Amino acid sequence: MFEEVAAIHVAQVRDVMLELRYGDAQPGWIESTQPALRSLRAMAGQMELTDLCQALDEFCVSVEAAVSGRARIGDDGKAELLRRYQQLIELIPKAFELDAERDRREPIIVESLLYQIDGVEKRTIEKLFAVGLHRLDALMQATADEIEVVAGLRRDVAAAIVEQFRTYRAGASAALSAPDPAAERRQLGELLIMLSVQNDEYNHAATSWSDDARARKQEARKQREQTFQRIKVALARLGEREQLARLEKLPFDERIAMLDRYLSAAVPARSQPGKS
Repeated sequence: MFEEVAAIHVAQVRDVMLELRYGDAQPGWIESTQPALRSLRAMAGQMELTDLCQALDEFCVSVEAAVSGRARIGDDGKAELLRRYQQLIELIPKAFELDAERDRREPIIVESLLYQIDGVEKRTIEKLFAVGLHRLDALMQATADEIEVVAGLRRDVAAAIVEQFRTYRAGASAALSAPDPAAERRQLGELLIMLSVQNDEYNHAATSWSDDARARKQEARKQREQTFQRIKVALARLGEREQLARLEKLPFDERIAMLDRYLSAAVPARSQPGKS
C-alpha cells in the first residue's frame, strides 16, 4: 500500500528525474520536487522506514546543492543527483524507477510525432525502428542523409522527419515528460478545442456527397487525426497511458467527451502536492 501511495505522490519527482537522466532539466524543475519529497519523508518517518528516510534526506541535500544559485545543472550535480536517486529506486522501484517508464512513454511519443508527417505510414515506422531509429535522441540527432541511406526512405520523407524532431525539441521544454503538468494540461485543452472544431467540420462534410464535400471531409479527417496524434504526445508526457489506451478504442465524438471529462476532473485532483 505504501509503495502505491508513494508512486502517486512522487510522480512529479519521477518526471523531472526522467528528463534529467535522458536529457536535461532546469534547476527550477528539480527545486519544484522538494514539497513532494518532504511530504514523502514525513510519511516514511511516521512508518519508521529508516533507510528510506536517510535516502530521501541525502537526495534532498543533493537537490539543494545542484540548484543553489545556478542557471543550469552541471555535469557533477547531475551525476550526484542520479547517484542519490538510484538509492531511492533500489528502495522503492515502483515509485522511482525510470527505465521502464521511459520505455512506456517513448514509443508513443515517437510514433505520434512520425504519424504527423505527410508520407509517413506504418511501414515507414517499421523501417526506422528496424535500423535502431526508435529513440527520441537518435531521431533528434540524425541527418536526412543518414535516415535516407540507413532506413531506405525517400529524401523528402527523411528531410521531413529531421525537421519534425528538431521542431519538437526546440518547442518542447522537455522531451519525455511534463515537468509542469498544469502547463501541459492547458496545452491539451487547446488541442481539445481544435479537435472538436475539426470533428464538427468532418461531421458536417459527411452529410453531403458533393465533390467539394468529399474533399472537405478528407481534409478534416487528416487534420483531426494529426491533432489527435499531438494529444497522444501530451498524454504520454503526462504519463497517462491508461487514459490513452481507452481513448484509442473510441470514435472521435466519444474521445472528445472523455478528454473533456479528464481535463475537468484533473484540475482539483492534480492540485495536490506531488501528484501528477
